[in-house]
Amino acid sequence: MTTNLIRLTLTLGIAMLAQRSDAAIETKRLQPVPLTPGSEFGYAVAGQHPVWLLSAPGASGGQGQIHVFDCTDAVCQQSQTITGSGSTGFGRALALSNEWLAVGQPEVQRVSLYQRLAGTWVLHSTVQPTIPIVNGKFGSAVALDGTRLAVGAPGEGNGAGAVYIVDQIADQWVQQVRLDAPTVLRRLGHAMALDGDTLAVGAPYSAVPPGYAEGRVWVVRNVGGIWSEEALLASPVPASAELFGFAVDMQADRLVIGRPGASQSAVYDGAVDVFTRGNDSSWTLETTLSALSGSANERFGWSVGLDDEQIVVGSPFALANQTFLCGGSTLYVHAAGQWSTTADAVHDRLPGGLAGFSVALSSQRWMTGAPTFAESAGTGSGVGYWFDRVNGLFGHGFGLADISCLPEANRH
Repeated sequence: MTTNLIRLTLTLGIAMLAQRSDAAIETKRLQPVPLTPGSEFGYAVAGQHPVWLLSAPGASGGQGQIHVFDCTDAVCQQSQTITGSGSTGFGRALALSNEWLAVGQPEVQRVSLYQRLAGTWVLHSTVQPTIPIVNGKFGSAVALDGTRLAVGAPGEGNGAGAVYIVDQIADQWVQQVRLDAPTVLRRLGHAMALDGDTLAVGAPYSAVPPGYAEGRVWVVRNVGGIWSEEALLASPVPASAELFGFAVDMQADRLVIGRPGASQSAVYDGAVDVFTRGNDSSWTLETTLSALSGSANERFGWSVGLDDEQIVVGSPFALANQTFLCGGSTLYVHAAGQWSTTADAVHDRLPGGLAGFSVALSSQRWMTGAPTFAESAGTGSGVGYWFDRVNGLFGHGFGLADISCLPEANRH
């Protein structure tokens, strides 16, 4: 075991908790030991149950680390720690697909690819742009599906952005194409989702003048080896500062898009749009999800995850009261033609954590990262929360530090 061990705290508070339908099923709390200031544990998360990964790009003196967990059944145990080298931003972006892991390092414009061999993740190769561009931020976002990798470089083209497609050929990862942003887009590659031959790319700072940061999502599709535009999506009612495309996830013919700057019930409470693709390859808005509380500045849609008929949405500034910045995540389930949630999906957070900064969803389990969480204010050590709707039995039991961060339904 490394010196940077992980403490797994099982939230069982049996004497204090009864089964309740209005409390989150928080199964595990994961946190580095010792608590290292500035580690940002939980900055990025990825999961393919039972394998879950959380990054800590500030750990190990700025080298960055990836913590790997095996969360079989209701047990979650660390199986490996991967440490970067140099101050590379190792772990600013993560993508996981079967036996492959992609780790983005935008500070040095590099993506490291790891392969799982006999249960251990081993560095296979690194990918960099054929012609690196200063401040291109290659590796700010990564998406991985099988043996295809997409890498975002939102700083290229003076901030217009670009996307690189890399395929595995004869055991080598080879750059196939670089896709420039259409002239209307800004910061293309900030967020991405890849499913087979379809790639959805967020460009959240795009706008039609005089608007600003309305956001767009560019959907491209590979047909016969040629990537071409399938759709250019916008918010149902584009408005400045919505940041449509700040977070995206996609599976088959469904696409989930976060716009954390949207103002629905309150200013900047955020929204998430769900699109579906028809037989004619056109994308249609299925529904718009809104934050349950509708509180100002909670930034619902900062992060999103999609798996089958479930969506998880992060709101890192939720329950803030302008001071506490507790954050949270919400789970939606699709049934009978509707997306619905219950208070079970809203979990309580400790002040200052920004829970929901990152989320990942897989097989009725999800992980929420809170990278600025600290036992003492300002240390930014970070924490991760693992939820299990299958085996979880109890509600919150973390001994919350401030009543201001308890949803109304959960206050005693």
